Amino acid sequence: MKFIKRLLDRRKVVEYGSKTGKQTAQPIINEKNGEIELHITGEKYPLRAHPRHHVLHGPMVELKRKMKNMVIETLAGHIAKTVKYKRPESSWAEPIKEIARVFDLCIEAEDEPEMKRLMKQLRDPICMILNEDDAWRFRVQWALEKLNMKKVRLNKSDKYYFRAKSFKVDK
Repeated sequence: MKFIKRLLDRRKVVEYGSKTGKQTAQPIINEKNGEIELHITGEKYPLRAHPRHHVLHGPMVELKRKMKNMVIETLAGHIAKTVKYKRPESSWAEPIKEIARVFDLCIEAEDEPEMKRLMKQLRDPICMILNEDDAWRFRVQWALEKLNMKKVRLNKSDKYYFRAKSFKVDK
């Protein structure tokens, strides 16, 4: 925690990228929960986290691109081979139907074409694997059960920034 405070003290004002250009912002530590928040000039709420665009669009850009391409390219070939084995969704196990339903909500709410395409491509392979492979399904169910939804739930600040990312969070 001391390291983070020293780091934030050195960078009192940072730039935060947006669709309309750069905005000045100040990273601070939320005293209630110890999280880093970014107070962006002119915005209604602080942003939970301190995204470092120079890292995301610098050293991480290649990793992010390769992960996405690896998943999509790999899935595309396998989907074509396995789609004939897809069971009717009405026969899927209840947890898988629920995961598929949430994927459908994400697809419907997405305005960004590339993200919508990605969600559509991921939905069936993930659901098919979880429906056929009970070892994976039980582990995923167990992990989801362990989530503290109070900590994961979008708050007003998250929804405020999420709207700017072409996603209809209020549906």
